[in-house]
Amino acid sequence: MVRRTLLLLAPMLVLVAATVAGQDLEELLTQVGEPYAEAYSEPLIHAFGANQNTGLYHTAHIPAGKLTFSIGVKVMGTYLNESDQSFQKVIENVDLGDYLPEGHPNAGDTGDIVLAGPTVFGSTEEVGTGTAYVNGVPVYQVEGIPGLLDTRWVPLFAPEMQVGGLFGLKGSIRWLPELNLSDYGKTKYLGLGIQWSPNFLLSPTFPVDLMVGYFGQEVELGTFIQTDASSVYAAASKRFGIADVYGGLAWESSTMKVDYTQIDTDVPVSFEKDGRMTNRVTIGATLNLGVMINAEMGIGKMVVYNLGLMFGM
Repeated sequence: MVRRTLLLLAPMLVLVAATVAGQDLEELLTQVGEPYAEAYSEPLIHAFGANQNTGLYHTAHIPAGKLTFSIGVKVMGTYLNESDQSFQKVIENVDLGDYLPEGHPNAGDTGDIVLAGPTVFGSTEEVGTGTAYVNGVPVYQVEGIPGLLDTRWVPLFAPEMQVGGLFGLKGSIRWLPELNLSDYGKTKYLGLGIQWSPNFLLSPTFPVDLMVGYFGQEVELGTFIQTDASSVYAAASKRFGIADVYGGLAWESSTMKVDYTQIDTDVPVSFEKDGRMTNRVTIGATLNLGVMINAEMGIGKMVVYNLGLMFGM
């Protein structure tokens, strides 16, 4: 198989900030069936959705009668649990004829299938396995695939533009131009958000800025992955000199859909899985130094970090 040096999924859309020498994700997945692929890619599904729903704001302050514009980048990173680097999936009481080669002496038996090995972010030196058992005794085993990148950090890069200031409203967009990845199809990234602050309706001496918002995003990665993420959130911030300290609550969701054809069987594989994060608490701070530099942490079922750099007014 031709060896390649690629970013984890697509150039410019930085899912992992390192190059990977060897097979890319699609080449790996097409070697295995749906149960293995779903367990193998699960940490990517959880981390990608958590990252998409991160860095959606850096202050709750939105002017009511002054047009503002800013453009910059957000870099998000999810820290995985150690357990996310390996998997074991047991398929119990199945007809082994669906899994064993034709003519195998146990092809007519009922047994268990145990899939185990590194996940997409597990060991690149270890190869997973699929093992068939009859009454607890292994009768057949095949090799799976190695991890793609051995890491517990999963970052995402997103360019962002914000326009607002009228009646306490602000709009946001995350966007990358469509990229044609030759055999892997086209990759697209689009996210749209809206925020509203009620402070212009409150007393000028109200002690904090308040804001509510919504953000929805969609990413298509080549020919085989599509992700959707959305977040509804409420936030508050207070300015201390050149710094805004902010915090918020969010209710979020994310979904990844995977479609491909297994190369040795020509069997189509399709599955859809929801991300692990459903809500979070965010705390962060923004420094206004002519440019706005923010850092934040989102805490839920996973922990996600964000660094942002925004230019504008």
